Amino acid sequence: MQFGEQMKSAEYLAVNPQGQVPALKVGDTVLTETVAILTFLAEQFPDKGLIPPAGSIERGEFYRWLCLSIHLEYALMDKFMQVNIDADRQKMIGYGNPDVLLDTLRQHLSGRTFILGNQFSILDLHFSSLIIQFTRKQHVLSADDSILQHYATAHLARPAFAETMAWAELAVKEMA
Repeated sequence: MQFGEQMKSAEYLAVNPQGQVPALKVGDTVLTETVAILTFLAEQFPDKGLIPPAGSIERGEFYRWLCLSIHLEYALMDKFMQVNIDADRQKMIGYGNPDVLLDTLRQHLSGRTFILGNQFSILDLHFSSLIIQFTRKQHVLSADDSILQHYATAHLARPAFAETMAWAELAVKEMA
């Protein structure tokens, strides 16, 4: 059975009825959605500093960029699917104008290494993954976008990311 078929199997649908990844089972609870899982895991290991302390203004900023990451993913997917995003649609959808959203991200990242302050966070992992996905797989973002590409490449070159990707590729092969 191929990986995609396994995600539609009765066994996996019992974990995630949407038949999508990621899904994380913790005790009797199943978490789905990338940003939910990333946030949960970062909160479980506060000593790693992957999320700002609860109640801090930095946590508020974290939530802002977390929400914008979701909007970015939808905006880029709409561009990939060639959805007409006219002025009326921009008023009705959460991300508004996708080009303004991307410019907001570019301006924020210009001259910065991290989304938040001076430390790597789960947001850096998530935004970097989105940038690479929509550059290399969906070809919505330009590989010539120096700000976005420099930012993403730097974070995805981290040894922990390479180890995780090697593990993930092995896991997919084992499932196939």
